Amino acid sequence: MADTPEIERRYVAFAEVPIELEERSASAPQIKGISPPFNSMSVVLGGFREVFAPGAFDGIVGRHRNDPRGGLDVVALFNHDENQVLGRTTSGTLELNVTDRGLAYTITPPDTQLGRDLLTLIRRGDITGASFAFSIDPTDGERWDPGENGTMVRTVTKVKNLYDVSVVTRPAYPSSTARSEEHTSELQSHSDLVCRLLLEKK
Repeated sequence: MADTPEIERRYVAFAEVPIELEERSASAPQIKGISPPFNSMSVVLGGFREVFAPGAFDGIVGRHRNDPRGGLDVVALFNHDENQVLGRTTSGTLELNVTDRGLAYTITPPDTQLGRDLLTLIRRGDITGASFAFSIDPTDGERWDPGENGTMVRTVTKVKNLYDVSVVTRPAYPSSTARSEEHTSELQSHSDLVCRLLLEKK
């Protein structure tokens, strides 16, 4: 595995955790959801499956500004596009909380054309998906175990950084940065190696 953490993206299906739109007459609309849910098995990701363990984000949410990595600065985006900002933790327009279900987000979108259009699309049911970009701790951020039908299961136990939470139109699962194909292949190779070592121990 590479020593430099790779940025990975995961899509949270509407059927699993739907986006919620909270609208009150006395306050601005808010977009809410869970991304990712804990203890929820993913689809097959290039030969392995993945689950996020409770506690995976404990070192991220609430990170103080005196932390060597700096304070928590996560943006809410539309389609992972940094030119289409919906909120940010540093301004209070994106709130993140660890709950029993998973990592909960609350976005207060701007009163701009982008924000108004997005709210309309969510009301109509045209936009239903959420996604998040993260990297794991390269030393103890994951655990590999054999799963059903010989498919290895990667449990993410410690997230190193969370980069964005995005409302998305048509996500690919999984999608990633430009190095996604290389990284997915690398994870597959690691999964195969762990599987072989486990078989040799039998």
